[in-house]
Amino acid sequence: MTAIDWNEKSLVITCGGGLEEFLSSEIQQITGSACESVQGGVTCEASLENIYKICMWSRIASRVLLPVVEFPYKNEQDLYDRLRQVHWQEHFTHTNTLAISTSSDASVQANTQFLTYRTKDAVVDYFKHFQGARPNIDTRNPDVRIHLHLGKQLVSVSLDLSGEPLHKRGYRVAQNEAPMKETLAASLLMSVGWPGNHKQLVDPMCGSGTLLIEAAMMQANLAPGLIRKRFGFEKWALHSDAAWNQIVDDAIKADQSETFDFSIKGFDSDGDSIQAALKNIEAAGLEGSIHVERRELSKFALHEAASKAGGVLVCNPPYGERLDKNSQLMYLYRAMGRILQTYCMGWKSAIITNQVEFADALQLDNPLTYKVFNGPIRCVLRCGDVVQRQPQFSVRTLALRDTDVSQLAAPDLANRLKKNLKGLSKWLRNEAVYAYRIYDADIPEYNMALDWYNGHLHVQEYAPPKTVDAEKAKQRLDDALSTISSLFDVSQSHIHVKSRSRQKGKQQYQKLNELKRTYLIDEYGALLLVNLDDYLDTGLFLDHRPTRYRIQQLAQGKRFLNLYCYTGAASVHAALGGAKRTVSVDMSATYLNWARNNLYINGCAEATNELIRSDCMAWLKVTRQQFDVIFVDPPTFSNSKKMQGHFDVQAAHVELIDLAMKRLEPGGVLIFSNNYNRFKLDDELLERYEVNDITKQSLPQDFSRGKPSHRCWEFRLKPSEGKKNSGIWE
Repeated sequence: MTAIDWNEKSLVITCGGGLEEFLSSEIQQITGSACESVQGGVTCEASLENIYKICMWSRIASRVLLPVVEFPYKNEQDLYDRLRQVHWQEHFTHTNTLAISTSSDASVQANTQFLTYRTKDAVVDYFKHFQGARPNIDTRNPDVRIHLHLGKQLVSVSLDLSGEPLHKRGYRVAQNEAPMKETLAASLLMSVGWPGNHKQLVDPMCGSGTLLIEAAMMQANLAPGLIRKRFGFEKWALHSDAAWNQIVDDAIKADQSETFDFSIKGFDSDGDSIQAALKNIEAAGLEGSIHVERRELSKFALHEAASKAGGVLVCNPPYGERLDKNSQLMYLYRAMGRILQTYCMGWKSAIITNQVEFADALQLDNPLTYKVFNGPIRCVLRCGDVVQRQPQFSVRTLALRDTDVSQLAAPDLANRLKKNLKGLSKWLRNEAVYAYRIYDADIPEYNMALDWYNGHLHVQEYAPPKTVDAEKAKQRLDDALSTISSLFDVSQSHIHVKSRSRQKGKQQYQKLNELKRTYLIDEYGALLLVNLDDYLDTGLFLDHRPTRYRIQQLAQGKRFLNLYCYTGAASVHAALGGAKRTVSVDMSATYLNWARNNLYINGCAEATNELIRSDCMAWLKVTRQQFDVIFVDPPTFSNSKKMQGHFDVQAAHVELIDLAMKRLEPGGVLIFSNNYNRFKLDDELLERYEVNDITKQSLPQDFSRGKPSHRCWEFRLKPSEGKKNSGIWE
C-alpha cells in the first residue's frame, strides 16, 4: 500500500464525459501549471491556494479530489484492512460528520453498496480505536466526503474537497423539465470563444436560463463559486481560513456585473420556463443584465443593427428522448437553421443535441464536434460559423416545352392544360402561389386532377365508372401521362401518379408506398410538408388555401381550435398569425405527427400549440376550453375503429356544430367546411346562429372551374342586442 504524501499536492479534478479538453485548458489558466488529461477529468499538482482557486473559479470541473491512498484490490476484507491503516485523523476528527460514495469502472462488476459499507466500517473503527469515539454518518450535508473508486486493478480513495458537485453554483432555484448542467453550458460557451470579442449572445430556447446565466457570469468575470454556501474543504484539517478568505475577497473584487454592458437575451415558448429563468437570474445576482421573454422560435427576430453587429447564438434544443418517438425532430433543427440564415449571418453558433444529423441541419461552417454527455444522454456539441447556404425553400416555376401539340397523344388535353395555365398566370404572379391545381377533369375523357407542387406534378386519376372499359380507361391515362410528360419541362421522377377511388373502412388511411419523401411548400409564409407518394392525399388541401390565409389574419392574440386537423396546416397559419394558443384535434396518430412536423419546421412549439389525439365529437363533449376562432373541416364519412359507430357529415353536422359553438366565445367565429357535393345545411342551424355562406369567397382561382370542391360557412353566436356581425371576408 502506498499512501500519497500531501506535500506532492496531487489532485484529481473530474468533469462530465467529453469535457476533458475544456477542463484541461481551464485548469491550466487558473493555476498556471500543466495538467494531464485522463478519462473523466485531469490530474495536476496544486498548492493550497490553487485548490481554492479551482473550487472558486472552475466552470467545468465537477469535483476536486485529493487522493489519500491507492492499492491493488483483492477482496472486501483486504479493502477493510488497508483502509483501517490510513491515518484519517490527519484530515478530520471524530466530531465531523461523514459521507462515503463509491464508483467503479464500467467493465468492473462489483457490489458498490457493500464496498461503501466496508469503507465506512474501516474509517469508523479507526476513530473508535485511536480517539475512543466515532464520526456520525450524514449522507445529505456531511462535513467530510470520502470517495472510493474501484478500477480494473486498483482501488483509489480520495477526499472530496468540493463537497457537492461544483455545477451546483447556488443560483438554480427553479428549473424546467430538462435542464442542462452548468458545467456543460460553460463548455458550450467556451467552444465558440465566448466572451472573446463578441458583444451579444442569444438563446432562442433558453429554458430555465442556464446558458444565459453562465454567459453573463463569464462576461462579468463573476466567479461560479462565489454564491455557493459550502465547500467540502471547510472542515478539512488542513484548511486555512485566511487563505480561503483571500480567494473570496479577490473574487468579489473581480466581479464586474455592476458595469455589465453586454447584450444577453433569451426566449422560450413556455411561460413556466421563462418564470424559472427570471428566478434563477435573480438568484445569481444578474437582474438587469439578462433579458428574457416568452417568444416562440417562429417569432424570433433581431433588429437589423443587432444582426449586423455579430454575436453568438447558443441553444440546448429538445432531444428525441423527451418527445414523441415518431416525430421528426429534424424539422425543428431546420427551422433553427433558417433563423440563423435570416438573422445571424457571420455569427458564431453552438448547440448540443443527441444526434449528429440534427447538428448537421444547422449547416455551420468550420464545424467542431465534441462527444459529450448531458446527464445520461450521449450527445454531440457542435459549434461553427454561420455562412450563406442554399435556402431550404426555393421557388420553381412550371415551364412548358416547345412542343407541337398536334403530335401529342392527347392534343385536346394539352390545349386545355395550356389554356388553364394562361388563365392562371396573372393570378399566380400576383399571389405568389407555389402549389396549385392546373386541371380537374375538365374534359370527361381525361378524368383526373393535375396539381403543381413547386417542382413536382401530382396526377390523381379518378377511378372510372364500371360502365367504362378498363382497357380503354388505361389507354386514356397512358395518353394523358405521355402528354403531360411531353408538354411540361419536368423530369419523369418529379411526376407522381395515383389512382383515386372512394375509400371505405380500413382503406381510409391505407398507405400506397413507403418512400417517406417530403417536400416543402411555402404558403403565405407558412412552410408546409407534403408527401406526394405514400398517401392518397398529399397532406395539403389546396382548395382551402384562402381559408387558411384568412385564419392567419384572424389569429392575432386569439385562441384557435382546429377540429379534424389533418396535418395541421391551418394551425400553423394561426400560430404564425400570432395566435395566443392553438389546439388541434384528430384521431390519426400519423396525421398528428405530420402536424407536429409542420409546427416544428415553422418554429412553433407544442407549449402553445397543443396536439390532441381523439375523436372530435367525443372530445367536444368533455372539454371546457373556450376559443375565439374555430375551424371544422370533417370528412364526408368515417368508420375508424378508434371511434364508436361511424361518422356521416350529413347526419352528424347539427350535433357537431352545436357542440363546437358551445366552445366559441361571444364575438368569435366558427368556419365550417366539407367536400360532400350533395351536402345540405340543416335549416335549424340557420335559425339558431348567424350563418354566412362563404363558399364563393373561400374558393381560390385555381378551383373556380366547375362544381365547388367544397362548401363553406361561417357561424357566429347571435348578438344579444340584435346587432349583426360582419363576415370575415368583407
